[in-house]
Amino acid sequence: FALARFDKKSQEEGWTAYVEPLVILLILVANACVGVWQESNAEQALDALKKLQPEHAQVRRDGQWQRIMAEEVVPGDIVEVKVGDKIPADMRLICLNTTSIRIEQSQLTG
Repeated sequence: FALARFDKKSQEEGWTAYVEPLVILLILVANACVGVWQESNAEQALDALKKLQPEHAQVRRDGQWQRIMAEEVVPGDIVEVKVGDKIPADMRLICLNTTSIRIEQSQLTG
């Protein structure tokens, strides 16, 4: 706006000299609004994913079964999973005591 105000050529053009800076300003404001909206959606998605995480896990450490916070599961822990449990971490399946298994993977694939 300052260049449009003090430039001699812009003074000859009149109010049309302010159109280009105004369009650029509107684009910047729209870009900021879209950025805030996207960040808000991303935060809501992360909150929804956090609600899907289990709070506790049943693990075998030092030969004893313990109930610990899911965040404390480390590589090498043996985790017991029963029907309806949420898996607390990435893990390998070493023993399956069932004839069938059904896994809901929609949380992983979207």
